[in-house]
Formats: sequence, structure tokens, C-alpha cells
Amino acid sequence: MEQKTLPVGRGTARAWTGGEGEAIVLLHGGWSGAEPYWSKVADELAGTHHVVAPELPGIGVPGDLLASFGAYADWLDELLAALGVERATVVGNALGAAIAWRYAAQFGTPSADRCAGLVMVNGYPPPAYPGSVRWLVRRTPLRRMIRATYARNLYGSAALATAFHDRRNVPRAIANALDRFSAAEIDAVLDLMLSDEPALPPPAVRTLLLFGEADRLPPPDRRGARRMRPSLVDSRLVTIPAAGHMPQVEHPVAFLRAIRSFVDGA
Repeated sequence: MEQKTLPVGRGTARAWTGGEGEAIVLLHGGWSGAEPYWSKVADELAGTHHVVAPELPGIGVPGDLLASFGAYADWLDELLAALGVERATVVGNALGAAIAWRYAAQFGTPSADRCAGLVMVNGYPPPAYPGSVRWLVRRTPLRRMIRATYARNLYGSAALATAFHDRRNVPRAIANALDRFSAAEIDAVLDLMLSDEPALPPPAVRTLLLFGEADRLPPPDRRGARRMRPSLVDSRLVTIPAAGHMPQVEHPVAFLRAIRSFVDGA
């Protein structure tokens, strides 16, 4: 895998790329950039596939967040076009899973057909809040309460105890990042969650819901995954024991087995 910088839109984008064959895109979560999320599996996948692991603007890396999940989907489509990738299986972990879901919903349609499959790793679709809820959170003391909850449960070092089966598996970059998230950075994530964009029907592509069983971050993952399945036209649920929020880090062999089985259509 090597890191490339490419022109995308009016700016530049960075992505780790490597390998040949069918394309697999790896979207990291909100705690850090691509390397700590995917370094244990990317080289192995690149032995059989063309792997792309972008640095998502403003998500766990320096820079401004984009305005919405749809904006991230458009950005990803432009990045893949710049890399010459016409069709890909998109894998997202945590916040990256919400972006992957949106990409599959926008570009996995018969008219676009640029998403070959979707893998949700301990993650959920983008939230869809009513306008009244968005107004309340943006303009009242409720925002401070939610920010404090995010800081306590999701964007602080205490999250490691509930996110990982074994604290010894925590990547150093993740631990360091969770020690220094600012209120402004958490506010930016809240703004993304509250972005006002039209909801889309669930993706109509093959979907793998891949969850580490030991993840105790809210919401409860396996039950949420089971609730997602009826809305999907072709899905399977695979769980990995003794792994938490980042099963690709805690059990890379089981993770790779599940990904390859799905991508290869087994």
C-alpha cells in the first residue's frame, strides 16, 4: 500500500492504494485516519484486490468536515473516478459505515451501478432526524448535553473500555486521538449528524453486516444489525467473537475471511 495525493473537486485528497483486481474501498471511522483502522488487513487484501483506503476530510484527520453524508458520497465518487475505479465494494467502519451506506444508496442504483456491494462494520446508516429535533439540538442547551454525552461515551478515553474486547489491542494512534478531542471537533461531528439532506431508500446492493460481538458502545450493535436486515434486499449478518468496535484490528484473520467470502460471492 502506498499513499497518493490526487486532485478532487476544488482541492486534493489523500488515499492509501495498492493491489490489482476488483476494487475494495475501506472507509475509516471518526477517531483517526485510515492507517490505524486498516493497517492490519489492507496489505493482505491488496494481494488479491485493488484496495483504496481514503483519508476522509475532517473525520479523524485535520481539515473541515463536509456538509453532509451525501457530500461525502459525492466526494468518494470523485476520488474513485480520479483513481480510475469504475465499480467497488465499499467497506465502512463506525462513522465510515454511514458514509458507505449513503454511497451505496446513491451509486448502487441500476442507473449508476458503481457500488458492487456494501459492508457495514459495527456501524449504522446516517441518522434521519425530524426538522424539529435538528432545531432543538442546534439552538438550545440540549446541544451541550449531547456534546457532553459524546465526549463521555464516544470521543474520550473512556470509550476504549467499551469499544474493545482487550485494551491491549487498541492502536496507539486511536488511544492518542481519544485523549485530545476538543469540543469544537465534537460539535463538527454533531453538525454532520444533524445535516439536513433528503433521505434515500436503503441500498439495493448485496450487503454484509459484520460486527464484533464484544462492542459495547451505544447503540447495542447486534440487535441494531438484526433490525436493519429486513430493509435490505440481499444481506447477511456475520459476527466475530472476542472482538469489539474494530474487529479488523482485534481479529484480522476472521475479518478477512468474512470479507473475502462476501466479495467472492460465497
